[in-house]
Amino acid sequence: MKPLRQTLLSGEKLPAAFLFLNQPDVAEIIGLAGFPLMIVDREHAATDLGSLLHSLRAIRSTSDAFVMARAQDGSPAAIKPLLDAGFDGIMVPDVRSGDEARAIAQAARYAPIGRRGAQFTVSRAARYGADTYHAKQANESLLVAVMIESRAGLEAIDVIAATPGIDMLFLGPLDLTTDYGAFGDLGSPELSEALLKAEQSILATGKLLGGAALPNEAPSALFARGYALVSATSDVGLIRDAAARAYQEIQR
Repeated sequence: MKPLRQTLLSGEKLPAAFLFLNQPDVAEIIGLAGFPLMIVDREHAATDLGSLLHSLRAIRSTSDAFVMARAQDGSPAAIKPLLDAGFDGIMVPDVRSGDEARAIAQAARYAPIGRRGAQFTVSRAARYGADTYHAKQANESLLVAVMIESRAGLEAIDVIAATPGIDMLFLGPLDLTTDYGAFGDLGSPELSEALLKAEQSILATGKLLGGAALPNEAPSALFARGYALVSATSDVGLIRDAAARAYQEIQR
């Protein structure tokens, strides 16, 4: 099977499920459902690196899904342990400038592309040192995605996309409502216009486009507009909605 980065660069489109609950059993169940990509969250979830690793192992035990991690921020201290743990890629929230993008690429890529710490002689990602070609393989296979979640980020799309080592720009619509339309209003016409312009700008750069499906918007509509990766659901959303439906059935 091709690595995540090569899979997306070859033109394949992947729907993803976000995991916020820090529950390996839930991760296993969603893996069994057949999602080809899952994104384990460390930005908003109450979790630590050890818990993320348990979820990664759980998913691997039940499926062949790719597993990304969303980091707390773009610092080397936030990025390096996730990649050394063996995730297929990282996603970094709220990137607003070319300087931030360059720092993320440097932290995520080994030399000569970047300055990722080279202690792969002991890292899980390198099979604890058994993988002697790990550095080269990692630079070729790991997906590095940055989230565009602000007006400043949208205005810097061209310079962010031009950064060597950045593969994908991922639009975060909910946080974009802080700058476009009313906060929290995902149906705002101003937000819709900003997203469409951003999609076109990112596609014009040649970098991969990712994003989240809005309520009442099918992931297939985003794929048709050129998205390579679409966050289609989450563990929280699936359990919340299923519980609500079950209770409604009981009340009938």
